[in-house]
Amino acid sequence: MITPRFSVRQDETSVYVEIHAPHVRAQTIEFDVEDDQFKFFANPYYLRLTFPGKVVEDEKSTASLDAASGNITVALSKQNPGEEFANLDLLTSLLATRREKEAESSQSKRPFIEEVGNIDSTLQEAYLDEEFDWELPQQLNNDSLLKEMYGFNQQYSGYLTHVHSTANEINEVENPENDTAEKRRQTRIACEDAKFDEDYYMENYINDEFIQMLIQQKSRFCTALQQQQANEQSAVVDQLAAQVDQLLSTGDPKSSTELKGAVEFTDDEKKIMLDLPRKTHIIQNKQSVYLGLVDILFAYLLDQRINQDEFTVESTWAIGAVSATLSNLEQFTSLRSTVVACFRRGLAYPLYRNWELCEKVLEDICNVCQLGRRAILKVFLQIKGLFDQHDIYYIYSKLYIDDYCVWLQTTASDKIIGSLAHKLHRLEVEKDEIGWELDAYEDLALMTSESDMEETGRPNAEDLAVNSEQSLGLEIAQDDSSREPMIKVLDKPNASQNATENCQNGVDSRSSANVDLSVPAQAPVSDLLALEDKSAEAQSKIKKPLIEIID
Repeated sequence: MITPRFSVRQDETSVYVEIHAPHVRAQTIEFDVEDDQFKFFANPYYLRLTFPGKVVEDEKSTASLDAASGNITVALSKQNPGEEFANLDLLTSLLATRREKEAESSQSKRPFIEEVGNIDSTLQEAYLDEEFDWELPQQLNNDSLLKEMYGFNQQYSGYLTHVHSTANEINEVENPENDTAEKRRQTRIACEDAKFDEDYYMENYINDEFIQMLIQQKSRFCTALQQQQANEQSAVVDQLAAQVDQLLSTGDPKSSTELKGAVEFTDDEKKIMLDLPRKTHIIQNKQSVYLGLVDILFAYLLDQRINQDEFTVESTWAIGAVSATLSNLEQFTSLRSTVVACFRRGLAYPLYRNWELCEKVLEDICNVCQLGRRAILKVFLQIKGLFDQHDIYYIYSKLYIDDYCVWLQTTASDKIIGSLAHKLHRLEVEKDEIGWELDAYEDLALMTSESDMEETGRPNAEDLAVNSEQSLGLEIAQDDSSREPMIKVLDKPNASQNATENCQNGVDSRSSANVDLSVPAQAPVSDLLALEDKSAEAQSKIKKPLIEIID
């Protein structure tokens, strides 16, 4: 059977289900309403919805078929008029069976240690549910029992067995199937240390005009959050109309549109939600799941801010590379360690590597979490669309993104997400926690840029590199006997006379001077230090005749 596309809305007295089932005949359509469950059948379509509250089929209930569009609209009356049905836009949760919903609700209430009092009731339940198999179970030895688990809720293995034979540039784990969580963490830290480029960081620190523009840009999530807060305040004081008029008069008509775009699902997103697998998650480590959520959000929002809310051909790789959860199968244990890892990778992998930019992305995460799990779900649906379309990276949708999309609709807690946003807002990360001498690099970049700005108006990248090596005490081999000097001044007896003649004939004396400006591939530091003196000496020999002519 085919599950048709559908959407659900409500008012104070009724629930409206709109089903898209093209090419069906009206006489073949069947409906069934029982308590909180609604069933629809029209060959080859079948739909079963379980609502948060009870509905009834009475004289006010209606059903209509638009043969041209193939849309069927069903109106069902609420048993308790005025009751608010929650989460009607989370389609996957509506498709769950009653038993699955009961399992989800009992899971949160179930104690960690449960005493089984009556074994006979368990056997009786087994008889009633299905035919019980009394045969002794048997199976072959499975090597996967010795493998490490990874993915969402640590429930997968075997998916990355041949990852190194593919062009997977996201994965950094040497042996995903056998490396322990601690080994993956050590590998991640080593890869980050090797990837961090101090010259790149200093260059982005000095030449940060475009980066500052990206930081000052107001994200769509911030605008949506402000609109949501304004709507909540207006609901309390019952002045929504007055605030909307004021909002329009202030020249910000997009904010209401931004709010809808941040929390309301498009038709394409609804289709993706319908195609998600039907799963009920028994979360083993809730903290790790929520921390992985923060890590993936950071990678996504950093890419969005760098590319100004647009996706590029590198967005899939950029999100996967910055996220330690995806690239290293990381299991975080604390919020601070999660944010520190985000900052480390945000300063080592993306196009722009700037501390203030990472701090701004952390604010973006707070805004998204404050908007609630619908806003987060929309983000993960977009991430899923990116990874699903990639020939290699689609595997990360199977391991993480699909399950996050289902979990956000079913068992994720808005209360915990709100608490997470509050903790992130108060969290402050110091540069010395990153493990790199960021303050020293910034001071060095400022010292170098001050001298370069006086001459050229912009810092010199080569000087940054040389000074960074000297400031860190790196040993540079110096063998002056085997290398040529940086500048050779070939003095001639008539150098001044030639310069005078060239000036009188209107020729630039600097173009005819015999100065060899060739730079060998590997110049010693001593030659670098002597560069300014020799250059000044050469220029003094050239400019001396000019002064004599003027006199």
